[in-house]
Amino acid sequence: MHNTTQYQKGFLTLLVFSFTKFSFCQLPFTKSDTISYVSARSNREKVPKKSNFNIEFTASVLPPAKITKDQGNYRLRSHLQSSYDFGFNYHYNLNKDWLISTGVHFILGRRNFLAFIPGPDMPGYSSDQGAPLIWDKEVWGAVKVPFLIEKKFSSKKIGLLSLKAGLGVRYSGFMLDESVGSAVIDSNNQVIDIFNSSFSVNNNKRPWVTFLAGISKLFILDNYNILSVGIQADISSIYFYKGNYAITIPGQPITSGTYKISGSSLGVSVAYTFTGTNKVLARKYIQ
Repeated sequence: MHNTTQYQKGFLTLLVFSFTKFSFCQLPFTKSDTISYVSARSNREKVPKKSNFNIEFTASVLPPAKITKDQGNYRLRSHLQSSYDFGFNYHYNLNKDWLISTGVHFILGRRNFLAFIPGPDMPGYSSDQGAPLIWDKEVWGAVKVPFLIEKKFSSKKIGLLSLKAGLGVRYSGFMLDESVGSAVIDSNNQVIDIFNSSFSVNNNKRPWVTFLAGISKLFILDNYNILSVGIQADISSIYFYKGNYAITIPGQPITSGTYKISGSSLGVSVAYTFTGTNKVLARKYIQ
């Protein structure tokens, strides 16, 4: 009788175990079930399962160059400028809300300047309304290594958000110095220089530090990777791009001054984060 009871208990245990195992393997898991499962595991373990990385693209607007006139009658101007930043970031999760990140980014920017010369100052060379006889646009490049700390939080109205702040180390030492000039041809076919400038683009081949800050809206995709769209600022106090210029209109006083760009910017960023969640869940479901 005793052996029969033990046999019945053992059989029931085996039956319950088999049913549970079969149900776990066969029932389909919805996205909410998966997120709840991951969340429960994360809350229990208090640490994320792995670090991850993302790719990020940022299109930014830069303020006009800082132009200081030392002498003369003419004014060299600069309009809003632009830059494009593409990079890879590595994220190390401190816990489910905080992470630190670093990476490598490549920046391509564009600077500009122009000056309008009144027609009467250059008879025979421009209209009475004046013409932009002096203008130039050029591309510059830099490498950036960011060091950021990021905080994730949830809002009932907006959803999942991320705030980040930190420092960026920039370097443009691979850029060559440049000279820009403008000239006109008079009625005797003689070349008359009207503008000369020289610029140093590489910050004397030394890196410099910028301050980074941003906010992003996070979207969890069907494959459990994350798409983030946000705004970020990159503030620099170092003028890495600087030089001198001179406007030399025949018969007029020389206009000269300095031209500087810091690279500070405000932009819209889009990032795609590879979380590896699918692989983690697959391994856990199989086990």
